[in-house]
Amino acid sequence: MYVVIRKTGLVGFLEKVAERARDHIVPLIQGRAGFHGYCTFITEQGDIAYSVSIFDEREAAIDADQRVQQWIGANMSDLMQDESELVAGETVFHEVSHPQEQQKSRQRSLFVIIRSYTGLTGQTETMHSLVSEHTLPAIKQAKGFRGFYAFRDEADPNRAISVTLFDTREEAMHTHEAVVAIMRDQLGAMAYGTPRVVLGETVVLATG
Repeated sequence: MYVVIRKTGLVGFLEKVAERARDHIVPLIQGRAGFHGYCTFITEQGDIAYSVSIFDEREAAIDADQRVQQWIGANMSDLMQDESELVAGETVFHEVSHPQEQQKSRQRSLFVIIRSYTGLTGQTETMHSLVSEHTLPAIKQAKGFRGFYAFRDEADPNRAISVTLFDTREEAMHTHEAVVAIMRDQLGAMAYGTPRVVLGETVVLATG
């Protein structure tokens, strides 16, 4: 699978961002070949929106992202900044439990945490083993688990990204703290810094 994450600053109202994403962006990508999932969440500070798109293959994911960016440029300039940041890559791990949609305001949201690890030069095999043997089992067995995706940044192989989805903020944060502790304990003397973390509650969810 291939994951595309977009980060965009907000200049408008959250409700309008959510409405246009549900009514226009989801239909743009949901029926496309290889589509698996899409979500939008707003950081808890309320000033940045993140979107996560998941497809079978890179070509379909990049094409869908470009179409969405074209639509946003033409129709959401009053709500979102012109410049956005992209990170993308082929998944190394992915697990999903009970896919859920949220395309109306009354539908239940999920909580998303994106972790970004840097300084991983030469640690590919060690990191893969660590995640498969320790981190992923802890995440999958945690209460409220809904989804997990991990990949290397295509533009920077020394950077790894993980996306986790849980039913509630409390469940997500509890598991996040456990994951950070596992990483620190298992890596030992290897170069490792605390991951950069962004988090928030979804306003849109769509599945294939």
